[in-house]
Order: sequence, then structure tokens, then C-alpha cells
Amino acid sequence: MATHPHVQKKAQEHIDDLLGDNCLPTLRDRPKLHYIEATMRECFRWRPVGPLAFPHSTLADDVVNGYFIPKGTAVFGNVWAMTRDTTVYPDPENFDPKRFLTEDGSCNNDNMFFTFGFGRRICPGRYFAADAIWIAIACILAVFDISKAKDEAGNDIELDNVEYTEGIAM
Repeated sequence: MATHPHVQKKAQEHIDDLLGDNCLPTLRDRPKLHYIEATMRECFRWRPVGPLAFPHSTLADDVVNGYFIPKGTAVFGNVWAMTRDTTVYPDPENFDPKRFLTEDGSCNNDNMFFTFGFGRRICPGRYFAADAIWIAIACILAVFDISKAKDEAGNDIELDNVEYTEGIAM
């Protein structure tokens, strides 16, 4: 949020407009706090926790786009590439929660759960994790303003928000 103050301001206004400024959001508020939901989904997309999904193994020989893949081959879902597919997410390096909203301001059907893995090995805690992350985002933004740190001279310390992180980021 420190690098996207306009998103932070809009999210805070969204919370204040729907809940007022004297109560914290709860999970009961999640269905109506669309911009917070969209912000969380954009966080999942913009910097996925696991840029490469956990490996899977092919159960049989297969041909995909003309490439032969023998049985037993380790296959990794490239979540990073999926979240940067410009046919699905135009301008993918831009942090824009609006990409997850419909014209009427409700959330679209893109829930970003592919960032939690695929198939039988999908994260069993994905719903709990999404609830925990949503409530953290909503409550932090309801109470705090997040800004860049300052150096000794009072100047903003710039953040590197474009660096790729290998492995699982927490």
C-alpha cells in the first residue's frame, strides 16, 4: 500500500462508506466490501506467494501443443506467467484492483485460487488463508495509513516492488 497510495485511499473510503469509522470489518462484511476483495485478489495476482506451483507428475504420456510429455514427468504450474498473461490481465505489472470488479462495482468470477496450486495438491488451507488475508487487509486499512519510511533527512525511502522472489514468500 505504501507504493500504491491511491489504492489505499480508495479502499479506506470504501470501508468508511459502508461501515463508518467506528467499527472494524468482520468476515460478515466481506460480501459487500468488493473493493477490499478486489485488492486482495490483485495482491495474489501481482506478487503470487508461490510463483511456481508445487510439482505434479504426469500419470500418462501426453502431447501438449505438439510437445511430447512422457509419463512420470515433473510438471510445474508457472503461476508467475499465468498472472502476467496480457490476454487475461492487461498491463500486468500495474497494481490495479479494478481488474477484478465488474462495471457495477461487484467482484467478477476471477477468484485467483490458482495461485494456491492445482488438482489434488491444491492448498487445503486456501479458504482459511484467503479469509485471514482479507480480514488483515480490511482491518489494517480501516485503522492505519501505510506510507513509505523516511530517511534521516525526512525523504521517502523508495521501495523495490518489482523484484522477483524465488520460492514461497511470506
